[in-house]
Amino acid sequence: MRSIDKAFFILAVLMALAGMLLGIQMGMAHDFQLVPVHTHINLVGWVSLALFGIGYRLGFARAGVLAVIHFWVAAAGAILLPAGIYFAVTREQQAVVIIGSLLTLASMLLFLVNVVRAWNAPATAS
Repeated sequence: MRSIDKAFFILAVLMALAGMLLGIQMGMAHDFQLVPVHTHINLVGWVSLALFGIGYRLGFARAGVLAVIHFWVAAAGAILLPAGIYFAVTREQQAVVIIGSLLTLASMLLFLVNVVRAWNAPATAS
């Protein structure tokens, strides 16, 4: 596994654990106000990051400097988007959710660029 694959998967698993712990805490407290936070931790953090890792692992996207930039933008978005939703739900503050959303969008666009670059790359002999 390339190091970018590992980075995406390690962060994905950490996000999955965070989502599970939040879900367990909400269930124990019988307080489901933070369901949108829980959902975004799982979908943006666990699912998206894992899919990015799979894409790099299988060669659907190119590893390299752009992949490293993609990782850090994706990581920031995966953390700030759910955190921003938390602030929006509990404190009616929108700035962090806007930043997290834009980073998540930028992350997907970076992945698209990497996928297109990989598909348009000349074939190499195996």
